Amino acid sequence: MEKIRKTILLSLFLLTSSQAVALNLGNLQGESRREYKSPRGLSELCVIQKKWPGAVYSNSDVSKENTLCNYDFYLNVGLCPKYTSTNPAILLLEPNAQYSKEAIDASDCQIKSMKLETEAKFKQSVTCSYTPAILAYYHVSRALGNVGRVPTTVLRTMDIVTHAKLTQKANAYLSNIRDPIRLSWEQVALAHKNPRMHPRIFENSLNQIYGALSDNIKKEEQYTDVSGHGDYDSRYQRFLRQKPFLRVASSQGVSQQVGTTEFTQVAQVVLQMKDVADMVLIDTLLNQQDRIGNIHYKFFWYYIDPQTNKLVRRKSDAKIKKDTVQIPEEESREMSGLQAALLKEMVLKDNDCGVTKTNMMKKIGALDKIRHFSYGTYRGLLYFEQTLNTPAAKDYFMTELLFAASEYKSLLKNTQEAKRILMAKCQSGDLHFDVDLETYIPGTQPPAISCTL
Repeated sequence: MEKIRKTILLSLFLLTSSQAVALNLGNLQGESRREYKSPRGLSELCVIQKKWPGAVYSNSDVSKENTLCNYDFYLNVGLCPKYTSTNPAILLLEPNAQYSKEAIDASDCQIKSMKLETEAKFKQSVTCSYTPAILAYYHVSRALGNVGRVPTTVLRTMDIVTHAKLTQKANAYLSNIRDPIRLSWEQVALAHKNPRMHPRIFENSLNQIYGALSDNIKKEEQYTDVSGHGDYDSRYQRFLRQKPFLRVASSQGVSQQVGTTEFTQVAQVVLQMKDVADMVLIDTLLNQQDRIGNIHYKFFWYYIDPQTNKLVRRKSDAKIKKDTVQIPEEESREMSGLQAALLKEMVLKDNDCGVTKTNMMKKIGALDKIRHFSYGTYRGLLYFEQTLNTPAAKDYFMTELLFAASEYKSLLKNTQEAKRILMAKCQSGDLHFDVDLETYIPGTQPPAISCTL
């Protein structure tokens, strides 16, 4: 508890003592922006950032961006402070037949007992959290081919008076609870007393707080297969010893490790290996400090369409109960007779502790150890690195994603190093491009490999 307390205090001190320049809301243009009026007449903003050139954004991404910017804090969504974990946030809750927006706002926000759905989370640069990291993970993920399935994110502001009231509610509820989140909310309350000292939390007029508003992934599970169980301080060393990482670090090909290339038997291992390698890459690029233990997954069916011989992905309602996978009978019937596998898809939903933080993947040399990689992700990295080293790219990260010049420089350096490491392995034949599921469809020829663009 004492170590966590010191970490929280140090994180806020670093944000306070930084040379950051306060955000000017007039400079936020993005791809589009929407304004909302707070009760005292301030114009709150929701900004959808411009898309990274060459990145692939799905129709779902575009739809969710618009959904996030359609939430009106004072009209169509309930607001509650987050009482769990270590990083403070405001939860956006969907009203239902039992709880109207007004009832949610007036409640003590015990949302589990109220059975309310959290639609989005609004986070600031407090404790380990950092707004540019949350924004960057979304766009860099798409630039690399949607690695990690990072939640859609936009930039949002909130009237400082509204946020102060929610902070007061959090501190009142947590006053008799001995938990790290209590310390975090206490620090937020202190920041409210002197907003001028916190330019990474409050915009330059000191009337609004700003942060990242992210879509909330629902019904996810902790991916302990990848993280393992154990002490927090040794979590990254433990990660290196888990079977998923040992597989991507192995010199043996997938067929040697699994003993077959038959789709239904190899699919989970292949997808997991790709997800682990992708995670190591994006965390290396963005200086992630707190990934292990913050990895999740959702169930999806993958099957080969017998008519087109193409890979099809479909959502599943399977659940884990008492360490057993329970599949709805209807799904089992529909998938019977098909070359189908129920797979765990990794979801990287907690991405706030990055960019300015300790690069833990680099510290343990994770990328240097990897021997298996997605060819699609590899090509995405080469294109990203090529595009990143330009004045336009620097402007994009500083204007759209709120990076400082030093943070962009760090990203560029990390990306160039990652390219050098993986390209050298590719050219020496030490990198196996055998973790793309599409290549395990019978009759499919693997792509011709080129180590350069």
